Amino acid sequence: MKRRISWRRLLSLSTIGVVCISAQALAQTKVQVRFEDLKSLVESKNALVQAKAKELQAAAIRENSLGRSFLPSAEIFAGQELFAKGPLSARAQPVFGAEVRMNLYNGGRDQLEDQRSKLIRERKRFEGERVSAEELGKAREAYWNAIYLRELIGLLEEARKNNVENLRAAERRIRGGVATESDRVEFEMQEIDLKREREKSELERNNQLRVLRVVLGLEGDGDVELRGDLTHEHDWETSIAHTETDHAFLVKPAELHAQEAETAATARRRSWRPRIDAFAGFHQFNQREEPEFTEARDRQESVLGFRLSMNFSDQIGGNREASSLSMEANSAREEARYAHQEVEAHLHGEIAELRLLHNQVHEADENIKRAERYYRLTRSEYDRGVKNSPDMLGATEKLVAMRKKRLEIVREFQVSKSHVLSKIGR
Repeated sequence: MKRRISWRRLLSLSTIGVVCISAQALAQTKVQVRFEDLKSLVESKNALVQAKAKELQAAAIRENSLGRSFLPSAEIFAGQELFAKGPLSARAQPVFGAEVRMNLYNGGRDQLEDQRSKLIRERKRFEGERVSAEELGKAREAYWNAIYLRELIGLLEEARKNNVENLRAAERRIRGGVATESDRVEFEMQEIDLKREREKSELERNNQLRVLRVVLGLEGDGDVELRGDLTHEHDWETSIAHTETDHAFLVKPAELHAQEAETAATARRRSWRPRIDAFAGFHQFNQREEPEFTEARDRQESVLGFRLSMNFSDQIGGNREASSLSMEANSAREEARYAHQEVEAHLHGEIAELRLLHNQVHEADENIKRAERYYRLTRSEYDRGVKNSPDMLGATEKLVAMRKKRLEIVREFQVSKSHVLSKIGR
């Protein structure tokens, strides 16, 4: 016997289905990001990193120009001319031909250009690594700032709950006649301050998430959910151990730019050297060019030969350009030397700061324990009528300040560590 389903049950089932589908769609729009995901996301989705990758591909296409310089070049031409020359009546005759040229020697300039194209490709590769490291540093900094603000918002929410409990205790004391209305007003003002700070932190957190979305190349309007906690590890020095080679990519672009300029300068100094080409061709002239021959076959020409050419007029300009390029090379070498010193100084400074922050985290933990004990004692004394509302507010503010200070120290620790990791290409 078939059971009949009422329209109310069908409506209920449909509603449940719609809710489930909506919840699933909402979950799909949320992007979960872990700290470990940042490097791969930046390398695969960041717009600047992708642009640098395309520049590297373009430079690679230009490589091996030396072999291509010896490939023969062919030119084919054809035309129809209407002309009148001397006593000849106006006539229309075709003209066509083909010519092949092949470079045999170009004063060594082709080899230098090939070396320069390889240097350009290497420079583009290191520039890509540098941009990737810089963008990864931005992503990590935004990630830790957003994590910090999330933890701070949780801390402020907890402080608001404590403030509500303190307000209730003050109202009990007011009803008991052991406190005045000013106690209530003080806790109400504290609530406004905590609410304002929470809203400000929420705004800053959303701004950091927007920065992170841009740097990571995340598309769509889904929320970004950060997975991870604001913690610091004790064996952090192992993760940042490095050698000078690890951060060479920050200096290499300037060094390679110097080599490019010096190579170009050498090529310009050779501008006076001869060029030797082999060529072969076939031409069909018309009577405008060969009027004495009436038959078209008599106006045909075949040629095979070698040509040596030298451009002496370019020697003065070439020497001036070579001197300019040499100065540019010297400038790039100075920039590379300065960049090397700057990187070393930053790394040593940030590692020293990490050691300081690491020690401060432990000191902050001890201060939090003292602030919690002070808060509990003050709360107990406040309930017994020994302390007043300013004492209670002061204890609450000390506890919040100590916890917030620890969050700030750990945030600074993780941001500094991220900077070091980026500078050593990790």
